[in-house]
Amino acid sequence: MKFAQLFLLILAFFMIKPASADVLIEPLVGFNANSKIEVDQAGAAKASGGMGMGYGGRLGYYNYGFSLGLDYLKSSIDMDDSDFKKNVDISEWGAFVGFKFPILVKVYAGYIFSATGETKDKDGDKVDLNDGTGVKVGVGTTLLPFLDINLEYRKGTFGEIKTGGTKSSIDTDYSAYMLSVSLPFTI
Repeated sequence: MKFAQLFLLILAFFMIKPASADVLIEPLVGFNANSKIEVDQAGAAKASGGMGMGYGGRLGYYNYGFSLGLDYLKSSIDMDDSDFKKNVDISEWGAFVGFKFPILVKVYAGYIFSATGETKDKDGDKVDLNDGTGVKVGVGTTLLPFLDINLEYRKGTFGEIKTGGTKSSIDTDYSAYMLSVSLPFTI
């Protein structure tokens, strides 16, 4: 009887899989295309477009394909409009949730809870975009074990514009598509 109990204990010890949860670290660099900023002034919307580079990363929890965590993205968009004297620099902090399928495809979605932007208008005055929030969705594929290619869509709204010391609560909508390369790894 003691032998059977010892055998079952040893068998159970080798059959139990330890819990596994990893820390996800995913730096990324990408290209923003078809970026749009639309300002609603006195009922007349004025839209501007552009493209530019972005970089950032994700830090979170990864377990059996599921991921959850925080992400950061810094973009510099060259606007093709005479209303902007320089690039629009946007910083976004968000939370994301995602799933990586066994067939080398991942999907993710996120909520941007803090976004700020900075540029200069055609007169050279500094323009600050504050109180930004929004959403993002993306899909990616793994070509090599350590390299992902992602396509992401972001849409958000800045709730406040500050120009030359004057604040106004004009909603400024922005959106962008980003094609990025990321290096996800877990520790």
